[in-house]
Amino acid sequence: MGKSELEFWVFLSPTVDLSFRKKLSNFLHTQNWKGAYNYVAKQYIESVGRDVYFEDVRLQMEAKLWGEEYNRHKPPKQVDIVQMCIIEMKNRPGKPLFHLEHYIEGKYIKYNSNSGFVRDDNIRLTPQAFSHFTFERSGHQLIIVDIQGVGDLYTDPQIHTESGTDFGDGNLGVRGMALFFHSHSCNKICKSMGLAPFDLSSKEKDALDCNRKLLESAQTILRGTEEKCGSSRVRTLSGSRPPLLFRLSENSGDESMSDVAFDSLPCSPSSATPHSQKMDMLCWPVFSEVDNLVHKDYEQLDNQRDCENGGDSGYPSEKRSELEDLDHRERGNSNSNRRHESDEDSLGSSARISVEKLNLYNSRRVHIHRPSCVAQEIQRLNALELEKKIGKSILGKVHLAMVRYHEAGRFCEKDKEWDQESALFHLEHAADCGELEAIVGLGLMYAQLPHHILSEVTLEDTKENRNKGFDYLLRAAEAGDRPSMILVARAYDTGVNLGSDRVQDWKEALYWYNAALNMTDYDEGGEYDGTQDEPRYLLLAREAEMLMTGGFHLNKDPQRSGELYTEAAEAAMGAMKGRLANQYYQKAEEAWAMMEE
Repeated sequence: MGKSELEFWVFLSPTVDLSFRKKLSNFLHTQNWKGAYNYVAKQYIESVGRDVYFEDVRLQMEAKLWGEEYNRHKPPKQVDIVQMCIIEMKNRPGKPLFHLEHYIEGKYIKYNSNSGFVRDDNIRLTPQAFSHFTFERSGHQLIIVDIQGVGDLYTDPQIHTESGTDFGDGNLGVRGMALFFHSHSCNKICKSMGLAPFDLSSKEKDALDCNRKLLESAQTILRGTEEKCGSSRVRTLSGSRPPLLFRLSENSGDESMSDVAFDSLPCSPSSATPHSQKMDMLCWPVFSEVDNLVHKDYEQLDNQRDCENGGDSGYPSEKRSELEDLDHRERGNSNSNRRHESDEDSLGSSARISVEKLNLYNSRRVHIHRPSCVAQEIQRLNALELEKKIGKSILGKVHLAMVRYHEAGRFCEKDKEWDQESALFHLEHAADCGELEAIVGLGLMYAQLPHHILSEVTLEDTKENRNKGFDYLLRAAEAGDRPSMILVARAYDTGVNLGSDRVQDWKEALYWYNAALNMTDYDEGGEYDGTQDEPRYLLLAREAEMLMTGGFHLNKDPQRSGELYTEAAEAAMGAMKGRLANQYYQKAEEAWAMMEE
């Protein structure tokens, strides 16, 4: 490390267990220890790959940019995420890596976690509103949780993405989003910023009453200047594509985004570059996509800096105004004085420039906003074609994750029954958002048929419920679910499970049998059932039988019946059903004989 000091310092963290306090780096032009800043150098106690350290830096910088976006909406209290970089001990065995960030003075508080809300005597509104904001402002593609730090200066956040594949093992995907919203009660900041409440059952809302009362006692006062999430009045420099939604468009189920604002979303500014190219001499991430903006827009950026709270001072938000005043006075100093000041900060001037570039790049995003409530999500989905409705709503996936958590007993006390009513509530909301598994599950449940999801739940056997069941199954069949197609075809064929508002119709049955037989592609939910729960030869034989006799709105067609019996025989032979194949060949001859008559 040269002229620097690392001393062991206990740092409580669930993952990063070894931390050190650092002062006085090689880059100083003075040996004044008193004026040197305190930093924390952190290392995983268990050996991890080097990529993990770089991924953690990317995560924290992504979160910092979302903090900037939140601040643009003029909340009562602005937030900031501590800057983080990586240092490498080149002269030590194995060249170990450390995370390096400012040491934060003050009381360290965890406001929420991967598991949702954290109770604390010093209840805060801003951290919970910030998490909710990131979910809506990103179009449900991500949420930032695990908010912790001093005041509104946060560190070590976690990002959950729809795919759940980025940002290490802490990324729980839609399950993490579900955990947050199960414990989140919208506060007055959420309301002032136009964030929609997440749909919860009456029992879940009652369980949050205690949290709601704590939130009402919070001291934060609204200024009345808050901008609605995604408001066109929030300043942006242009309509360029949004950063931060790195790779999400490629993996996300929400293909409709590519048709509107998410047309070919860019990767994360840091994700496409090898680590060796991403780091400058201070191991600070360098984002190549931003460099092109600097020369033509840097004067603009300099003006922005005064009003955006962009950089990380290393101090809680309460002290930022003092630092900004100090920075304003020092602008008149000579270049050499500024050189000394920047050298004293061991992150270096290039680090601050990189962050300023990122702030400029971050401000150049289109307005993307999706409310957290299902009613507005349904309105959006109704404007889409069928193939873009099914399985394309991240909000639907979050509700389905809530169902699984309820069924697994995650949301109930030990040795107590889980909340079936709330689970059914979220299953219906997931179905409303076009989640195919939920649609099929509800169809089977209402139709009094065996179902794999919420298998312990039994609904009352009424005409209304059976009608609902068939409606859901028909909807699943239209989305391309092969088992549902067969169930719908059987219902029209036999009149069983058809509901009270429909009649037996072989013409409709023939249509759905054909649809199931021709099902060789993925359904709209991205799945394909290759097990063929109904063998092909049985479906062909049933079609042939209906055409041979006719009835229930279907005309007789002996010729087509004979052809289908022949196809059924060939399929049976392929399935090693020789005796059955011979019977089908005989039936085909009988059908063709009817033509001569």
